[in-house]
Amino acid sequence: MRLFTLFLVLPITLIAQTTERGEASHLKGINYLYMNVDTSLAPRITSAERLDISDIVELQLRRADINLRPYVMNAPQTNVPLVEVSIKVAQSRSVDNYELTLKVFDYVTIDRNKQRTIATIYEMQRESVPTPDDLSSLKSKLRELMSDFVTAFEKQNP
Repeated sequence: MRLFTLFLVLPITLIAQTTERGEASHLKGINYLYMNVDTSLAPRITSAERLDISDIVELQLRRADINLRPYVMNAPQTNVPLVEVSIKVAQSRSVDNYELTLKVFDYVTIDRNKQRTIATIYEMQRESVPTPDDLSSLKSKLRELMSDFVTAFEKQNP
């Protein structure tokens, strides 16, 4: 019976672990972040709703005492390290739902060319309940995503 339970639980555990890429250790030593929220692939989200979503992200980061710097729209190279939350409408099995992705971008040096390059160093994903017209489920998943990110960030930067 225990072996049977193990075979049921193991795939669920593996699926849960695949939603986060990158190691939390890559967040170590980051003293400040720039923040951006991208809803360009979610056309149903209005500008007022986008502001609410952006406020949720900013509030979660500020409550964790993460130093946020103002995002400069026309100078992407200066907005590093950057935490970006993107929201898009994904269609799966003929049902639309929101897919939330949090990425942290920072400068890294690649061994091949020894040049500093902006790259994704950390990524987390969540999928909301398949009701794209109801933003309460999206906001709930967003708060959960930000809480998980803040926890990982704080562990690396006490």
